[in-house]
Amino acid sequence: MVAGGALLCSCGGPPPPGEPIPVTDTFGGLGDMPGRFGYPRGIDIAPASGLLWVVDKTGRIQGLNPETGRCEVLWTMPERDLGKPVGLTVAPGPDETGQWCEELLYVADTHYHRVMIYKPPATPVQARDGEASASRAEPTLVRTIGSYGTGPGQFRYPTDVAVVLGADRKSIDRIYVSEYGGNDRVNIFDGAGEFVSCFGKFGAGVGEGGQPGSRAVEFDRPQSISVETVAGKQEVIVVDAHNHRVGRFTPEGELVGWYGGRDRPGDKPGEFRYPYGLASMGDGTVLVCEFGNNRVQRIDLATGEGLGTWGRAGRGEGELAAPWAVGILGRTAYVVDSGNNRVLAFKAPPPRRR
Repeated sequence: MVAGGALLCSCGGPPPPGEPIPVTDTFGGLGDMPGRFGYPRGIDIAPASGLLWVVDKTGRIQGLNPETGRCEVLWTMPERDLGKPVGLTVAPGPDETGQWCEELLYVADTHYHRVMIYKPPATPVQARDGEASASRAEPTLVRTIGSYGTGPGQFRYPTDVAVVLGADRKSIDRIYVSEYGGNDRVNIFDGAGEFVSCFGKFGAGVGEGGQPGSRAVEFDRPQSISVETVAGKQEVIVVDAHNHRVGRFTPEGELVGWYGGRDRPGDKPGEFRYPYGLASMGDGTVLVCEFGNNRVQRIDLATGEGLGTWGRAGRGEGELAAPWAVGILGRTAYVVDSGNNRVLAFKAPPPRRR
């Protein structure tokens, strides 16, 4: 993955600013039936099964067919009275027997102060009256990471998970977990889920004098994280939601740089208003879902340049209401339109030329 000149074209490029998203499909709607949502807040894509995994504010996790929007797998988190998850990540890892599994769900069980790692149940194969019946079999809980607290390896309110594979692609090198609630930081675990270190604390500062290399950074609700290759180097990208910025860090947590910030939350390219979601384009750029700006923005991670936006506030076709998350499968982007209880699909921008 390399960072180079931007490639934006009319085919898959962004619409003019302030225009609705040119959607290719819309899934969901308000409800508690399979395929409908009660305020969806997280999404990730499973390359192995091809499912879109969505978690909503009722604590339900659904695996959706991206071609039809039909729910094929459904389960509910075991504990929900205190609150529901706000993020989930699909990544490989060892299953409950230690065998390598290409598709596990790492669920940030936010209000229960832990990460729960599941092996999903099998997708349905039965058809009834021409429609598939969603599998309601329970997933297999592989393991949990964390407990309540502020100490090493403990969480207040975890929000997202990023998994880094080893060089052999059959082992886990690092697991990153973001959290908020006074413990606003990013935690680093090894492949066995043992705590290694953490970086960040609550606040709005930019580090020691804003200097790159500082670990004394501050966050105010780090909502989403991703590990990306930027200019040939691996970096941890953190969406610092309530500080209206996106941060770049070394794998050890040293600051590389900030884009955006509290002093300029706005709707210009490269500015953010409550960025929540993050999705990798795999080419040194990412899509950032902005809860406050009701849009998705593509940015260049090497420079912070805004490369286009999708969406505007509203309830109509191609409009967004407080979107929380975004994901990419192939050439299609999927944005979780939380306030409208749906998922919108649109043509993703083309990758950069190499």
